[in-house]
Amino acid sequence: MKRTIIVLLIALSAAGAAFGQGYGPAFNPALAQAPAQELVKIEGKLTLVQGYPAIVVKDKTYFVRIPQLMYGYVEGLGDGSLVKLEGYEQAVPFAANSFFFMATKLTFNGKDYDLSQHQNHGRMGMAGGAQGGTAMGGMMGGGRGGRR
Repeated sequence: MKRTIIVLLIALSAAGAAFGQGYGPAFNPALAQAPAQELVKIEGKLTLVQGYPAIVVKDKTYFVRIPQLMYGYVEGLGDGSLVKLEGYEQAVPFAANSFFFMATKLTFNGKDYDLSQHQNHGRMGMAGGAQGGTAMGGMMGGGRGGRR
Protein backbone atom coordinates (compact mmCIF):
# COMPACT_ATOMS: atom_id res chain seq x y z
CA MET A 1 0.00 0.00 0.00
CA LYS A 2 2.78 2.44 0.96
CA ARG A 3 4.76 1.47 -2.12
CA THR A 4 1.76 2.08 -4.41
CA ILE A 5 1.15 5.52 -2.93
CA ILE A 6 4.83 6.48 -3.24
CA VAL A 7 5.00 5.29 -6.87
CA LEU A 8 1.77 7.16 -7.65
CA LEU A 9 3.11 10.38 -6.07
CA ILE A 10 6.37 10.11 -8.01
CA ALA A 11 4.45 9.52 -11.26
CA LEU A 12 2.17 12.51 -10.63
CA SER A 13 5.16 14.71 -9.75
CA ALA A 14 6.94 13.69 -12.95
CA ALA A 15 3.81 14.36 -15.03
CA GLY A 16 3.34 17.76 -13.39
CA ALA A 17 6.97 18.67 -14.03
CA ALA A 18 6.73 17.61 -17.68
CA PHE A 19 3.55 19.58 -18.40
CA GLY A 20 4.54 22.64 -16.37
CA GLN A 21 7.59 23.61 -18.44
CA GLY A 22 6.05 26.65 -20.09
CA TYR A 23 6.07 25.38 -23.66
CA GLY A 24 3.40 25.98 -26.23
CA PRO A 25 1.90 28.96 -28.04
CA ALA A 26 1.34 31.02 -24.88
CA PHE A 27 5.03 30.91 -23.92
CA ASN A 28 7.54 32.02 -26.53
CA PRO A 29 10.71 33.69 -25.23
CA ALA A 30 11.53 35.03 -28.71
CA LEU A 31 8.23 36.91 -28.88
CA ALA A 32 8.65 38.28 -25.36
CA GLN A 33 11.96 39.90 -26.37
CA ALA A 34 10.85 41.13 -29.81
CA PRO A 35 10.94 44.91 -30.26
CA ALA A 36 7.72 46.77 -30.96
CA GLN A 37 7.03 47.23 -34.66
CA GLU A 38 6.90 50.68 -36.19
CA LEU A 39 3.79 51.87 -38.02
CA VAL A 40 4.56 52.32 -41.74
CA LYS A 41 2.58 54.29 -44.34
CA ILE A 42 2.69 53.42 -48.04
CA GLU A 43 0.86 54.74 -51.08
CA GLY A 44 0.56 53.30 -54.56
CA LYS A 45 -1.44 51.27 -57.03
CA LEU A 46 -2.59 47.77 -56.17
CA THR A 47 -1.17 45.30 -58.66
CA LEU A 48 -0.84 41.55 -58.88
CA VAL A 49 2.72 40.33 -58.33
CA GLN A 50 3.10 36.57 -58.70
CA GLY A 51 -0.66 36.28 -58.23
CA TYR A 52 -0.81 38.24 -54.95
CA PRO A 53 -2.03 41.81 -54.31
CA ALA A 54 0.98 44.08 -53.91
CA ILE A 55 2.14 47.67 -54.04
CA VAL A 56 5.48 48.51 -55.62
CA VAL A 57 7.09 51.62 -54.11
CA LYS A 58 10.46 52.58 -55.66
CA ASP A 59 12.55 49.41 -55.39
CA LYS A 60 10.43 47.72 -52.68
CA THR A 61 7.54 45.32 -53.21
CA TYR A 62 4.92 45.14 -50.45
CA PHE A 63 2.69 42.05 -50.54
CA VAL A 64 -0.46 43.52 -49.03
CA ARG A 65 -2.56 41.61 -46.53
CA ILE A 66 -6.03 43.08 -46.80
CA PRO A 67 -8.98 40.87 -45.83
CA GLN A 68 -10.40 39.38 -49.03
CA LEU A 69 -13.90 40.49 -48.12
CA MET A 70 -12.76 44.11 -48.65
CA TYR A 71 -12.31 43.52 -52.39
CA GLY A 72 -16.01 42.76 -52.77
CA TYR A 73 -17.20 45.17 -50.06
CA VAL A 74 -15.47 48.34 -51.30
CA GLU A 75 -16.70 49.11 -54.81
CA GLY A 76 -13.87 49.70 -57.25
CA LEU A 77 -11.13 48.26 -55.04
CA GLY A 78 -8.99 45.94 -57.10
CA ASP A 79 -6.13 45.77 -59.57
CA GLY A 80 -4.97 49.29 -60.48
CA SER A 81 -6.66 51.05 -57.53
CA LEU A 82 -4.71 53.92 -55.97
CA VAL A 83 -4.65 53.33 -52.20
CA LYS A 84 -2.96 54.60 -49.06
CA LEU A 85 -2.18 52.01 -46.39
CA GLU A 86 -1.01 52.13 -42.79
CA GLY A 87 0.29 49.03 -41.09
CA TYR A 88 3.29 46.89 -40.31
CA GLU A 89 5.91 45.43 -42.61
CA GLN A 90 7.83 42.20 -42.27
CA ALA A 91 10.67 41.15 -44.55
CA VAL A 92 10.03 38.20 -46.84
CA PRO A 93 12.72 35.58 -46.12
CA PHE A 94 15.24 35.08 -48.95
CA ALA A 95 13.67 37.79 -51.15
CA ALA A 96 15.53 41.09 -51.39
CA ASN A 97 13.40 44.25 -51.17
CA SER A 98 10.18 42.27 -50.61
CA PHE A 99 7.94 42.71 -47.59
CA PHE A 100 4.66 41.40 -46.24
CA PHE A 101 2.45 44.34 -45.27
CA MET A 102 -0.27 43.83 -42.66
CA ALA A 103 -2.63 46.75 -43.27
CA THR A 104 -4.41 48.30 -40.29
CA LYS A 105 -5.94 51.21 -42.21
CA LEU A 106 -6.98 51.56 -45.84
CA THR A 107 -7.73 54.87 -47.56
CA PHE A 108 -9.45 54.54 -50.93
CA ASN A 109 -11.36 57.24 -52.86
CA GLY A 110 -11.08 59.61 -49.89
CA LYS A 111 -12.68 57.19 -47.43
CA ASP A 112 -10.87 55.48 -44.52
CA TYR A 113 -11.44 51.85 -43.56
CA ASP A 114 -10.29 50.48 -40.20
CA LEU A 115 -8.70 47.04 -40.67
CA SER A 116 -7.22 46.73 -37.17
CA GLN A 117 -9.93 44.26 -36.15
CA HIS A 118 -8.41 41.76 -38.60
CA GLN A 119 -4.92 41.76 -37.04
CA ASN A 120 -5.23 38.36 -35.35
CA HIS A 121 -4.84 36.63 -38.70
CA GLY A 122 -1.09 36.77 -38.29
CA ARG A 123 -1.10 34.94 -34.96
CA MET A 124 -3.32 31.97 -35.71
CA GLY A 125 -3.16 31.75 -39.48
CA MET A 126 -5.77 32.95 -41.89
CA ALA A 127 -8.45 30.55 -40.66
CA GLY A 128 -8.31 31.72 -37.08
CA GLY A 129 -8.18 28.41 -35.21
CA ALA A 130 -9.54 28.97 -31.72
CA GLN A 131 -10.39 32.54 -32.71
CA GLY A 132 -13.54 31.26 -34.39
CA GLY A 133 -12.21 29.89 -37.66
CA THR A 134 -12.57 26.39 -38.94
CA ALA A 135 -8.92 25.30 -39.23
CA MET A 136 -8.72 23.79 -35.76
CA GLY A 137 -12.42 23.45 -35.04
CA GLY A 138 -12.83 26.88 -33.47
CA MET A 139 -16.05 28.15 -31.96
CA MET A 140 -17.70 28.40 -35.35
CA GLY A 141 -17.39 24.68 -36.04
CA GLY A 142 -15.70 22.67 -38.74
CA GLY A 143 -12.09 21.67 -38.29
CA ARG A 144 -11.05 18.07 -37.90
CA GLY A 145 -14.23 16.09 -37.73
CA GLY A 146 -16.48 18.94 -36.63
CA ARG A 147 -18.90 18.43 -33.76
CA ARG A 148 -18.76 15.06 -32.01
